Amino acid sequence: MKTYSLFIIKPGYVAKKEEVLDLLNKNDIKVDVMEETVLAKEQVERHYEEHFGKSFYSTLVNYMTTGAVQDIYKFEPTCVKMVVTSAKDETEEEFITRSRAVVKEVLRPALTLKREDFAALSDEEYKELTMTANGIHASDKPESAVKEINNLFPKYFN
Repeated sequence: MKTYSLFIIKPGYVAKKEEVLDLLNKNDIKVDVMEETVLAKEQVERHYEEHFGKSFYSTLVNYMTTGAVQDIYKFEPTCVKMVVTSAKDETEEEFITRSRAVVKEVLRPALTLKREDFAALSDEEYKELTMTANGIHASDKPESAVKEINNLFPKYFN
């Protein structure tokens, strides 16, 4: 049985797609399905519904669909969504844990926004930007992966 996870290269980072794919390959993560797209607002709202009511929710939805991050900066709303699997023999839990670690320890640092590119922003604005506009999403647990994949890839997995 295959273990799947969902990764999303977020708006503003699509130009680094090849770098991300190379890093995934080096970390034994295979891309099964990949699409470059602009996500529908309804999909993004479902995707982040667990965060509804939190202070960053509307900013995050806007960023993922219109490219705006609280009027601080505007990215193109295009993202890359990917269904990924393990190239190793590991359990579902092991793969999700490992793939999240790859995102946090390898991919996000490689995709980090550089302060010098946003000199016009105040430190507070830059902090808000980096909190919301991080480079990549990864499913946090197997149940989330199934839900997220069904939401964002219905034609492949339903």
